Parts: sequence; C-alpha cells; structure tokens
Amino acid sequence: MVVRARRARNAKEFRRLEQIYLAEAELSTREIERDGLLKVARDCGYAADKIERRALIRKAVVLLAIAALALFAVLYIP
Repeated sequence: MVVRARRARNAKEFRRLEQIYLAEAELSTREIERDGLLKVARDCGYAADKIERRALIRKAVVLLAIAALALFAVLYIP
C-alpha cells in the first residue's frame, strides 16, 4: 500500500513538473530554450504515463486473480 501511494505521488509530481515546463516554454523567448523545455516536459509526461499505466496493469492483474479464485471456488469446491 505504501508503494502504491508512492507511485501515485511520483506520477502526480511528474504531471506537475510537466505543467511547469510547458508554462516556462510558453514564456521562453529563445527557440533553443523553448525546444529544451518542451523536451523535458514531454519526458515528464512520458514518465507519468508509464507510472500510471503500470499501476493500471497491476490493478487488472489483481482483479483477474481474484476473479479466477472466485470462479475456482464456485466450480470446483462443493
């Protein structure tokens, strides 16, 4: 449970950083600086997506395992 909370906090932090870098890129006057900030923002968004996707996959696996156990209990245990 602690790990899940840490992952959610990490994903939230990456989303916050992504928004900060996007805002800084909008304010940037130099093209090279804007490109660098946009790349960092994109990387932060990618990291948040990966964390969120991994959490979703783990939830699905747990739900499938519970469903399999319930089905086993209904079908094979008299």
